[in-house]
Amino acid sequence: MDDPRHVFLSAGEVIARYGWGKTRGYQHLKDRTLIQPPLMTHPDRWRLDQLLDWEEKRIALAEAALAALVVPEREEVGITDLLPQPKRRRRAG
Repeated sequence: MDDPRHVFLSAGEVIARYGWGKTRGYQHLKDRTLIQPPLMTHPDRWRLDQLLDWEEKRIALAEAALAALVVPEREEVGITDLLPQPKRRRRAG
């Protein structure tokens, strides 16, 4: 395989890589807080090694978020403990 530092992807190729729809994909590519700006402009091209670094960071963030959401193991954890709790409690009546 070619060196990722020398592989440039067009907007369409980046969108296809992540399985985004066309409209949402272009919105993501314009959002500089989500993905890095293209290295080359006119035409826009993203370097594969930068996309791979971005993917690794996103995976690490997702794994950290998942670890934070994991309920500590207790003997009596029911499925209802994992569901959102009701906002109101029924009155005893």
